Amino acid sequence: MLVLVNPEKGEEQVYSGRKVTHPVFVLSYAAGVSGSEWSLIMEELHNHTENAEKFKGALDADALIYQHREEKSGKEQMKSLHGKNRREFFKQYYLKRILIIAAVLLFGVILLYNIVTTKNYALSILVVNASGDVNEEEDQEYFGKFLELNDMNTSKNEVYLNRSLNVDINSEDSVNTSNVQTIVNMFTRQGVDLFLSDSDFYLLMAERSYFKNLEDYLTEEEVASIDEENLVYVTLLETEKENGEDGTDDSETNAGETILAGIRLSPEEGWLADRGWYEDGMDIIVGLPVSVTNKELAVGLLKEILDIH
Repeated sequence: MLVLVNPEKGEEQVYSGRKVTHPVFVLSYAAGVSGSEWSLIMEELHNHTENAEKFKGALDADALIYQHREEKSGKEQMKSLHGKNRREFFKQYYLKRILIIAAVLLFGVILLYNIVTTKNYALSILVVNASGDVNEEEDQEYFGKFLELNDMNTSKNEVYLNRSLNVDINSEDSVNTSNVQTIVNMFTRQGVDLFLSDSDFYLLMAERSYFKNLEDYLTEEEVASIDEENLVYVTLLETEKENGEDGTDDSETNAGETILAGIRLSPEEGWLADRGWYEDGMDIIVGLPVSVTNKELAVGLLKEILDIH
């Protein structure tokens, strides 16, 4: 028996006396093959070898089929291309990578810019029911100088000023209710350092313990320097706030106590006239909310408003 093996296709055939028609490269010989059969096999192998030599001679010696192929990098492949093929290769191989890298770099630059340029709020001022003509530039200039006089870096700190909220204590419409809730949330959660409002809304909030007792922040001499008619004393009502995080009841225990809750200001003279936030004739009160965070700076501004030195 004679087994013929084609290593290119991995096929094996058992020779059975018929003419071999495919390339034979490996022969596995076994007993039982006659001399005539062996001659036929050798003749076929000889013919195949001659045909292979003729085919090889039809190609140049440096033809691609004879060359050793090496893997090329993307840069090397691009150098070997020209025109449209080069542009297409660039789109497929480089463009997506470049876009991803550019997007990551842009995000990083924006994030870094925001970190570097974002300022902290040194003070938060809430002005409710403002009705006068407002000069944004003058306000920014004034508060910038105030911060500098108090050794605050104005490149990193600024004053937050909110004059957008209006409240009518006699109205129950949805916008009015929403504004009241926003103010309460700012007092209890976000923090407000200085508060100004018309007397109607201010007194409503003051009775419900939303303001500090100014006698705890001003000396007796400083309080005595203020016109008595401008001192706003309020007797606190019994109120109940939300339960604390530990589930305990945080009900107020100072009901019935009388405190100096605010100071009256005139829109027609002094500091408030310079700001122009309220129309003449309005009864305005200023004070320190219970949520005051920067007490020293807030008291300093309050004293400047009251012209206390």
